[in-house]
Amino acid sequence: MDFLLSFFSGVEREHPVIVPLPLKIGLYVLWFGVMVLIFVFRHCLSRLKKPERIAKAMGVILLVDQIVLYSWQFFSGYFNIEQSLPLFHCRISVPLLILDLVFEVKVLRPIWIYWAALGTIFSMVFMDLYRFDFPHYTNFQFFIVHILLGWAICYVVFVLNYQFEKKGLKLALIVTFVYNIFLILFNAFFNGTFIANADHKFNYGYMLFPPGSLQDFVLSFPPFLYYLIMLIGYELLILLLYSFGRFLNRLGAGKHVNAA
Repeated sequence: MDFLLSFFSGVEREHPVIVPLPLKIGLYVLWFGVMVLIFVFRHCLSRLKKPERIAKAMGVILLVDQIVLYSWQFFSGYFNIEQSLPLFHCRISVPLLILDLVFEVKVLRPIWIYWAALGTIFSMVFMDLYRFDFPHYTNFQFFIVHILLGWAICYVVFVLNYQFEKKGLKLALIVTFVYNIFLILFNAFFNGTFIANADHKFNYGYMLFPPGSLQDFVLSFPPFLYYLIMLIGYELLILLLYSFGRFLNRLGAGKHVNAA
């Protein structure tokens, strides 16, 4: 019982969680290695009777994770509007992915596939975990979600033959820009100011300042410069992902079951 109370504790420690280098390397191998395997065996996977079932299974795992995550937050007393709302791009990409892969709301795919790509890449680079001592539920939940996002993208692109097209790109660019404006206004409203300060609690989408060691550097910028960088930066990153996605489409070209 004591282990369960500790494993699902809702009280964070003061200092951030540092992931040891050997564990980082192992997680990178797992993350990237499975994506490579999906690419290598893409034709075999696409010839399965119902290849979309594997994608649906990924969506179901994420659905269960979201239920457990928010159940833990509410029942442990951890839930807070400053950090718990599903307003980060990678967080909101998860329910969008679930709606697509589990409930077949495919119109959302051009949005979640870009946001999930940004989420899986930046989360695995920065590894900004909840501040709980190991072993804690969130130590595992963070990597399950962000690694699975990368696998789901590769599966949808290489096995279900998702095509990066200009129509989807345009939708993603518009929705992302409008959403980022919303995040700036949301953070400013609850912080009481548009001017960034390290003490501000509302920083959804990291639109106020980035996590980790870059925070102090960014806080030295003139007011509003970082907002501009983020608004333009997200658009440029999506354009870059679109170009890379087109390359992946050519790389993975072949006989697929067109389940996209």
